[in-house]
Amino acid sequence: MQGSKHRVVTDLPKDLLVEIFSRVPYKSLCRCRCLSRSWHALCSDPNIVKKSPQTLSGFILHAGDKHGHPSPQPVGFRSASARSTCPFSSCNGLVLWRCCKHPASSYEVDYVVCNPATKQWTTLPPNPMESPGNMEATYLLVFDPTMISSHFRVFMFLPDVFVFVIRSQASGLEIYSSQTGRWVFRQSEWGENTEVDFQIKSVFFNGTLYSTTPDLSVITVDTEGKIWRKIRMPHSYIEPTVKQADAFIAHSQGCLYAMHIDIHDNNRLSVWSLEVDGDKQWILKHTASISELFERQHCGKHDFYTLIAAHPDRNMIFLTGGVHGELVAYDMDTREVTVIRKLRTYSQVPMFPYIPSFVELPTSGCRKFEHLLFSYAWFV
Repeated sequence: MQGSKHRVVTDLPKDLLVEIFSRVPYKSLCRCRCLSRSWHALCSDPNIVKKSPQTLSGFILHAGDKHGHPSPQPVGFRSASARSTCPFSSCNGLVLWRCCKHPASSYEVDYVVCNPATKQWTTLPPNPMESPGNMEATYLLVFDPTMISSHFRVFMFLPDVFVFVIRSQASGLEIYSSQTGRWVFRQSEWGENTEVDFQIKSVFFNGTLYSTTPDLSVITVDTEGKIWRKIRMPHSYIEPTVKQADAFIAHSQGCLYAMHIDIHDNNRLSVWSLEVDGDKQWILKHTASISELFERQHCGKHDFYTLIAAHPDRNMIFLTGGVHGELVAYDMDTREVTVIRKLRTYSQVPMFPYIPSFVELPTSGCRKFEHLLFSYAWFV
């Protein structure tokens, strides 16, 4: 009887099945694959998977060696000549890697964009404006899988004058488009003395890149480099002593979030939201004491927590830290804390929120990799 029910569904016209199942979230599709072979084939259909609604599925961690250090061999990019790799930007299912070609030198570097879901990767052409061996160059990947073209872009902040080595005044941007395969320069319109550094925090949504600056502003630019804006963060008005390293931005439910944990006030968390299409006013959305939530007081460096992401569809944020180096989810509606995973050696390596994308990379130079360069920390 159960098998006949499965056959009734799978015997429906193919176009109708695609229309129905493309509305099912990807996690539910994965569960349906366990019902039978026919359901497994149906729920694995690329035409369905590509259209399936996606949300945050977990976090990408750099796998590294047994001590959590970067792997000396590029396990996935086997045909590349790189010798050490490090992920440093991620956007809507794509990951940008910096690959050093020789283990003893950082002067020869490739930049690689990969899609873990489709196991595709492609190497970017050299940027003519970057100095050889500049490991502090700020590259940011942007990708919108809902767009018809499905092309990605990479932004490189072009320094004008370096300040204290790690900070520079941004004179403009070099923008790479996978559609044209070329880098183009766009002169900055953020105004004079706009500084960026390699610790820049960024989010991308609605066709706009949002990034933090050392003076606690959010600078924005569209994918074409035509619309430039600068927004003051709420921290600069309320707590002028807050530094860029303590501030964090994220995207959730159509709003831009600005967050901060005050280690001098019982690890107090403050969350502001900004409706980017509204009146451009920051609204204090939530406050809580991290120490009280975790039922212990701040008593040393191991009790520091770092904000790493906001859930795109829920009032939930994610942190790392604590005595055991945990990855933690905090539900702002219920004020419940959930430990997702003890990170141990992974606690100090790059970590990115991961939303699967099954859109094929559009560039003709794409190749396939066999093994992943990273681990996952999944949650339900």
